[in-house]
Amino acid sequence: MGLARIYNEEWTVDARLSETFGVTRDQLIQIVKEVVGARADAVDNDPISAAGQFAYIHGTRNVRALFRTRGWSLCRKDNIELVRHPERDLTITYQSVDLAASDQSPMAISGKGAGAERAIDEAQLSLFKPEEIEPASPRSAATGPINTGMWFFCVSVVGDDVRAELSLPSGVSSGNFKDFIERIFIVKKGEWENIRLRTGDDSDAVDFEPVVVRKQ
Repeated sequence: MGLARIYNEEWTVDARLSETFGVTRDQLIQIVKEVVGARADAVDNDPISAAGQFAYIHGTRNVRALFRTRGWSLCRKDNIELVRHPERDLTITYQSVDLAASDQSPMAISGKGAGAERAIDEAQLSLFKPEEIEPASPRSAATGPINTGMWFFCVSVVGDDVRAELSLPSGVSSGNFKDFIERIFIVKKGEWENIRLRTGDDSDAVDFEPVVVRKQ
């Protein structure tokens, strides 16, 4: 596993999210709640892949709902559903993974194809100077915040163990993520039960204000 920069303390997570993405941890947690709820809608009569499909659809929908109300735009590249920052070469997509926010790098449940490999390589290549890239070793970013690239909002649901992170992979190898440059832990091990039971207002809920677009 590469040496990723990890943000896992609440105050560093909030600062990092505000600095580059303009959102809060609680707002991203609302997306996780939508994903967990969507998975729970799957019943025995559905296809065996229904829970995963529902998670992907609602994860993508809610990521876009949150960021598009903040001026980001809908984007699709190599069959990857994204949102793009209005000014920077910065995109985010939803990803279901085996285990997020752990000591190990998350792995995509569905794997990553050639299109994803190409799109990630193109997006992340701009983060490095040519002399900083060594094919035989993990890539690591220079010091300082990274405000560009293709980021993945990774959510894992393993029974009652729900975790999430917003992370920047360095590339794809053998059909899955190779290494990670930066990882921002949103929901860590053991936190979900308290989050699930938390009560209060919905001031940080995802805003579903409709976004009108012209059909192509």
